[in-house]
Amino acid sequence: MAPAGIGSPEGFGYIHGVNIRDVDLNLLVMLDALLREKSVTRAARAMDITQPAMSNALKRLRKLLGDPILVRTAQGMQPTARAEQLHRPVRNALSQMEAALAPNRAFEPATAERLFTVLITDYAASVLMPHIVGVLEREAPHIALNILSAGTDAIDQVERGEADFLINEFGRLPANFHQQRLWTDRLACLIRADHPALLADGGRLTLETFVAQRHVLITQTGVGLSHIDEVLADLGLSRQISVLTRHYQLPRELVAQSDMIVALPARIARYQARHLGLAVHEPPLTLPAFEIGIAWGALDHHDIAHRWLRERIIRIARETIT
Repeated sequence: MAPAGIGSPEGFGYIHGVNIRDVDLNLLVMLDALLREKSVTRAARAMDITQPAMSNALKRLRKLLGDPILVRTAQGMQPTARAEQLHRPVRNALSQMEAALAPNRAFEPATAERLFTVLITDYAASVLMPHIVGVLEREAPHIALNILSAGTDAIDQVERGEADFLINEFGRLPANFHQQRLWTDRLACLIRADHPALLADGGRLTLETFVAQRHVLITQTGVGLSHIDEVLADLGLSRQISVLTRHYQLPRELVAQSDMIVALPARIARYQARHLGLAVHEPPLTLPAFEIGIAWGALDHHDIAHRWLRERIIRIARETIT
């Protein structure tokens, strides 16, 4: 048996059974163009080659990978599942090669074309994204954002290369992740200004009133207790949770049409209170502040376009969200 790294498929130079030494690296550039454009014609135009030459590259890629790469659907040509999995690793490899071969080349945001996928809660998106989009319009008009809801598998998505950034409140991140703080916030309670319990208590939200009401709980997992419930439990108290949701916009509509209360970040609570006759109150509990941060994986850490965008996001957040 040949030692690993010499002749075995598991050894050095093999990727999923394909020997990288047998691959024309120009094909990776063609693959990136095909998956980015989802069209042989547009990919050929982007690469400044003829359409037959790009068609031939696609044929060679299909033979090399044993996969159609692009298939025709009702929505036009679409990548296969395997092609989707390959695109980010290929794009990252090409970006790192470009950076290594031209380390002094500056990133030109005014002409750069790139799609970045951002996993973010609708709360953080409402607070941050209007500022980011405004700056991109002026400085990098050809950079596009794919803004998706951050779910329970967000870290895995970034690690697999399916997303560029995660913007959220973090717990423990994998050791190969990088992160930076963006802003700090606290919880506040959103309640109808004419809520009967408030009127009975002279407009104050007391602990007794708080635990006596039905609540909306915003949770990214859909299960478990929040920090509020842990603090209440320490006091020998509990509350009735009537609605659980991942969304930050829905609760204001529920609260406006009922006697329920919702605790949510103060920045968005103050904004929502301007509408629908709602009031913001400090929670009648001692609760710590929390931080919203941005995280990214090791694969993107040295990518020059990625670095430019994340540095702009960090700077914008720290300068505008106070």
